[in-house]
Amino acid sequence: MPIIDMKKVYLLGHRQEREKIFNLLHGMGTVELVDVKSGEGWKEFQELLKPEQPPEDISKVDSKRSDIRFCLDFFQRHFPVRKSMIEQFTGSRLDLTGEQFNNYIKTLEQVEEIHRACREAEENLVRIRNEETQSQNLIEDLKPWVSLDLPLEEVEEGSWTMMDLFIVPIEQYSALQENLIETVSEHCLDEVFSDGENVYFFFSALAEKKQVIDELFRGKAVTRASFPDVSGTPSDILDSLNEKLEELRQERSAVLNEVEKLLVHRPMLMACYDYMDNEHAKHQAVASLAGTDNSFLLEGWAPVPVMDDLETTVSEKTETAILTSRDPEPDEDVPVLLHNKGPADPYEVVTRLYSTPKKHELDPTPFMAPFFFLFFGICLSDAGYGIMLGLLAFYLYRKLTLGQSGRQLLKLLMLGGISAFAFGILLGGYFGDLIELPPLLFDPLEEPMTMLIAALGIGLFQVYFGMGLQAYRNMKGGKPMDALYDQGFWFLFLNGLILLVVGIIPPIGLWMTIAGAAGLVLTQGRSQHSVILKFFSGLLSLYNVTQYLSDVLSYSRLFALGLASVVIGMVVNSVGELAAGSIIGYVVLVIILIGGHFFNMIISTLSSYVHTSRLQYLEFFNKFFEGGGRSFQPFRVKNNYVDIVESEES
Repeated sequence: MPIIDMKKVYLLGHRQEREKIFNLLHGMGTVELVDVKSGEGWKEFQELLKPEQPPEDISKVDSKRSDIRFCLDFFQRHFPVRKSMIEQFTGSRLDLTGEQFNNYIKTLEQVEEIHRACREAEENLVRIRNEETQSQNLIEDLKPWVSLDLPLEEVEEGSWTMMDLFIVPIEQYSALQENLIETVSEHCLDEVFSDGENVYFFFSALAEKKQVIDELFRGKAVTRASFPDVSGTPSDILDSLNEKLEELRQERSAVLNEVEKLLVHRPMLMACYDYMDNEHAKHQAVASLAGTDNSFLLEGWAPVPVMDDLETTVSEKTETAILTSRDPEPDEDVPVLLHNKGPADPYEVVTRLYSTPKKHELDPTPFMAPFFFLFFGICLSDAGYGIMLGLLAFYLYRKLTLGQSGRQLLKLLMLGGISAFAFGILLGGYFGDLIELPPLLFDPLEEPMTMLIAALGIGLFQVYFGMGLQAYRNMKGGKPMDALYDQGFWFLFLNGLILLVVGIIPPIGLWMTIAGAAGLVLTQGRSQHSVILKFFSGLLSLYNVTQYLSDVLSYSRLFALGLASVVIGMVVNSVGELAAGSIIGYVVLVIILIGGHFFNMIISTLSSYVHTSRLQYLEFFNKFFEGGGRSFQPFRVKNNYVDIVESEES
């Protein structure tokens, strides 16, 4: 079965072996821990057991883990590890042998010194950045005044005179001058700079006119330019600030040079972070236990296929542990673990992106897999692209160290390449029309209606298949009449409409439509309380025929995408032919063909994956699949930065 059965497990052990047992379970990675206090059985154990508390040194583990994370983030900000496009898509970690990993862990005491150096460097860089920002802002403020040959510290108010620097909108400048001449006969206004929006000017007058001048300036939107804590002429200050910026740049370079010397410790920090993160997880897991002064109780879930191995391992490698198990109760929150075999396995990634099935629900993966394989190939439908995609996915699968989802995705793309290769032969697509071979079935460019009808026919079959799965669920759940009412009558009604539309056996189509419609009207409102509501609910349910029509029409995207990949390939070939005719032209032709077809293959593959997934999620899954289950999350080693690999010697 694709959904693995689970067992509820209980482990009772002596406190002296708790760490040993925890390390054993953590290494096996086959048990999902459950908080003992969250189950109904806690009421029975509450008088005998008391909740466990995380070890006192968990704060030290958290602190050390936080320090390491700071250092790694600090290094990544200033000396990022560059990843290729493929690595960004699939993720990549540092490969270490077990011996290398253990050697790094032995150097944990160096973390404090490295963290101190990183903190000091960060503080210096922040200070430098702040000083640079202040200096750059002051430079921008001073630039309009660079021609002012007057020390700024001398621009101040005295007992008899006032002087200062001001800024006025250029449209107010002429009116300001006229008003000053009328109201303040003795004054000095010297324009220093104009940038088309504002006028920057020096102004001085008698101090006794200050109130009049302030009112006039407010009316003309005049603002004061203030430069506190600076001395010298604007030109001298700008020179000094530029010198300071250069000094700050040199200081930053010196700090970063020291940081660069610390990069040699990055692999060690990556290994130590994963180690401390797993230690933190183990310490946190202690809070899910309960125990006495001498014993502890652990509760969790384990897949049935691993139970024998789990029992054997616990029995052989511990002295006091006792492991028992039971079947889940009907209302228990059981985690779900998918395990599809063979060709269906890669398509689990598609299901997980949508939702995890509930524990008593059908896993849609094996039912969806053939359709996904088929639709992907129709969307790409080029034998050349199929070969390229299959080989590229196979290379990455062998080259990269990936998790389960990454491996499944690449296997899905390999199968997609096989499907595209097959449909390319059937429909005559070989890098567009680069290789002209006749199709085994038909040419979709010459017979587009045939392609469209085939796409809609396949879509109708998948919709019916989804309805059939829901009918099976209803019957298996002891609701055979629901299968008749909710799927049987719709099947009868829809097929009757199809026979009427295409004109095949109209009398039979008419009676099927009438019978199906009557059945729906009489049954689709059965949950209502009154007869009137039952009738009108059933009558309104006939409107859902538009939803079925919309679902089937959605499969026309198979037709559109299949044509698009071929047409774009043909355009690439045509553009390349325009460059041919000379030696350089043929070189350009080769570049256009390689680059254009590779780009088209990538874009068409992405479109094929996205739109094929959409058809499964919106048109197929909604017929029988609810989702909303909880994925199995075993207590196991989880690494963020490193992968432990076998050494070449072993």
